[in-house]
Amino acid sequence: MGRAGHSFGLLRRNRDFAALWGAELFSTLGDRVHRVALAALVYRLTGSLTETGIAFVATALPDLLFGLAAGSFVDRWDRRRAMIVCNLLRVPAVVLIPVVAYIHLWLVYLILFWVNTLALVFRPAKTALLPSVVKPDELHAANSLNGIMENTADVLGYPLGGVLVSTASVWLGSEHGLAAAFVFDGLMFIMSALCIASIRPRGAPPESDAAVRSIWDDMREGIAFVWRQPLVRANTAAMLLGPLTLGATWPLLVGYAWDVLDGGEWEYSMLGTGISVGSILAGFALTSLSSVRTGISVIAGLVVMGLGVMGTAVVTRLWLAVALLAISGVGSMMVLVPSVTLVQRHTPDRLLGRVFAVRSTLIFAAMIITNALGGVAGERFGVQESLFFCGLALVALVLLAAVFPSVRADDTRSMLADDPQVAMDEA
Repeated sequence: MGRAGHSFGLLRRNRDFAALWGAELFSTLGDRVHRVALAALVYRLTGSLTETGIAFVATALPDLLFGLAAGSFVDRWDRRRAMIVCNLLRVPAVVLIPVVAYIHLWLVYLILFWVNTLALVFRPAKTALLPSVVKPDELHAANSLNGIMENTADVLGYPLGGVLVSTASVWLGSEHGLAAAFVFDGLMFIMSALCIASIRPRGAPPESDAAVRSIWDDMREGIAFVWRQPLVRANTAAMLLGPLTLGATWPLLVGYAWDVLDGGEWEYSMLGTGISVGSILAGFALTSLSSVRTGISVIAGLVVMGLGVMGTAVVTRLWLAVALLAISGVGSMMVLVPSVTLVQRHTPDRLLGRVFAVRSTLIFAAMIITNALGGVAGERFGVQESLFFCGLALVALVLLAAVFPSVRADDTRSMLADDPQVAMDEA
C-alpha cells in the first residue's frame, strides 16, 4: 500500500506527468463515449454485425497503411506539438459523423479512417514522450498509473456513453441524441489539447535529419530494432496473440449486447465497463510492485483474457458477463504494463516512436483481419459460439508459445549482452 501511495504521489510531484495523464484521461473518456455512440449508430441503421465489423476495420486500417511512417515522423517532430495538432484536427471530424451517417454509411467509414490516421500519430507520440517527462526509475509506476487512468476512463466513459445516447435520444430524438455523444467526444479532444499545451518535457525536441535520411530508412531502422532486440521481439510476438484472437470480440460484443442479452447501448457500455474494472484492479496491484517478471506476467495475462472471454460466451445474464469480462480486464493489464515498460527501458529514445509504431501497426493489422471475420462469424456461426472459439484459440496459442524460453524471459538487462548492436544502441 505504501508503494502504491508513493506511485500515486508521482501525480502530485510531477506537474508535467499530471498534465499528460489528464490529457489522456480526457481523450480516452471521449473515445469510450464515441465507441458506444458509433456501435449504436451503425447497428441502428443496419442491424448488421458485418457492417459493424467494417466500422471497426475502418478505425484500424490507417495503422496498417501509415503506422510505420507515423512512427518515423514522431521521432522527427516535436512530440508535444504533434499531439496537440492531432487532437484539434479530430474535433470537427467526430462532430460530422452523425451528420453524414444519414447520407451514406461509407462517409462514416471515411471519417473514421481520417480520425484514426491522426490517432496513430498521437499514440506513439504520447508513449514516446513519457520518458522525457518522468525519471527512468519511475517508468513502471507511470505506466501503471496510465493503465489505471485509461481504465478509469473506461469505467466512466462506457456507462456515460450508454446514458448519454439513451437519455439524449429520448429527449432529443434518436438522431440528435447520437449527435450529442459525438459533440461530447469533440469537447474532450479540446480539453486534452489544453492539458498537453502545458507540458514542458525535459531535453530538446527530436532533431530532424531529413536531409540525409529518408522516411523509408527510418522505418527500416525501427523494424530492424524490433527484430534484432531479443526481449522486444519476443514480447511483440506474444502480444500479437491477443489481437489475432480477441480482435473479433469487438463486433461480437455488439451482437452479444443487442441479441444475446436482448439489450442495447446500456448493456454494451456495461460490457466495456466490466473489462475496465478488472483492468483498474490489476493496475492498482501492479502499481504496488517495484517490478514484475515480464514474460510470466504476459503469458498468464493472455491466458486469463482468453478464459474470461470463454466464460462470457456461455452466460446470458448481464452481471455474469460483466464479472467475467472484468477477469479478462485483469489479464489485459498483466500484459500491457510490463510490455510497455520493457520497450521503454530497452529502446533508445531516438527510436521510441518508430518502435511503438511498428508494434501498433502489427497489432492493428491483426485487428483488421479479426474485426472483419468477427462480424461475419457472428452472423454465420452465432455470437456465443464465435466468442467461445476466440477465447479458446487464445489460450491454446499462448500455452504453445510458452514453450519458447524467449517468451518466458524476464525483463533483465543480462540478455542484451548477446546482441552487441543493441548494446551499442542503448549506450
